[in-house]
Amino acid sequence: MKKIQLLILGYSSFVKRRVLPAIKKIQKIEYFICSKSNQINLKEKILFNNYNQALTKTKPDIVYISLINSLHFKYAKKALEKGLNVIVDKPITTSLQETKILLKLAQKKKLLISEAMLYNHHNVFNKITKLCNGVNNILHIQSNFNIPLIKNSNEITKIKGDCEMDMGPYAASIIRLFSDKTIKELKVFKEYFKTNKKAIKSFFILAKLKNCTYFGNFGFDKAYISNMTFFTKNKIISSPNRIFALPPNKDVSIFVKEKKVVKKINIKKDDCILNYFKKILYAIKYNRNKNFYKNILNDAIIREKINLN
Repeated sequence: MKKIQLLILGYSSFVKRRVLPAIKKIQKIEYFICSKSNQINLKEKILFNNYNQALTKTKPDIVYISLINSLHFKYAKKALEKGLNVIVDKPITTSLQETKILLKLAQKKKLLISEAMLYNHHNVFNKITKLCNGVNNILHIQSNFNIPLIKNSNEITKIKGDCEMDMGPYAASIIRLFSDKTIKELKVFKEYFKTNKKAIKSFFILAKLKNCTYFGNFGFDKAYISNMTFFTKNKIISSPNRIFALPPNKDVSIFVKEKKVVKKINIKKDDCILNYFKKILYAIKYNRNKNFYKNILNDAIIREKINLN
């Protein structure tokens, strides 16, 4: 059986902790890594230290780009021009214009391009959607995602990795996944770092959509919080904690409040990253790229509205 060759550009902590354990479970994938900060290591499959060299000297089926945000567009474009399918960590690019350039190139060459929004591929979201009787019955969504600050504001600006850039994709994907995407009214409140007025430390989003409302709270400056709550006419459905980064090896629980009765529902362990890569392989095999194009563009348009608001 011919294996899918996956080139990983960037040996980030996320790749080490979550991506590699997932793709090692897929026998169809054979991966190799290009890392600037690690020495060549055949055991760890680090075969290159230069990104351009890795793209020039190899012909993988897929390139997965896990670099700092400011390098996403540059290397995604290079990979597409070389005729390679591409996955990019969120945000896929730092502007709507750059995203449209990549989409146009991918469509022209009939290649897959995907932004690695991963959290929603966990089975817990299938259960939540069923409990809501479909997304059209959701009246209000609330999300909270805050993480401790681990980089200084000047470094964040340099890599284009402030809160809006890094967490805006979550806000955009929530609107795409759980509403009809029609934004009737949008308000965004942003807080900047005191030491750097160019970098956003936190933001709040309030969106009035055709079928529901959405409130999102995102920040870099607080204790770790990661949850979502869905309101329907008769139910309140609370997600597990860590909903945006659920561990693959633990069962989780959601809570449903209906008529003053709270019910706990257990969900068996699931790996959203494993599920995501399986969908990628299916799309490449059967040339099912259109949904990926549509999702990328929808999210990029919403992120642009958040940015300009």
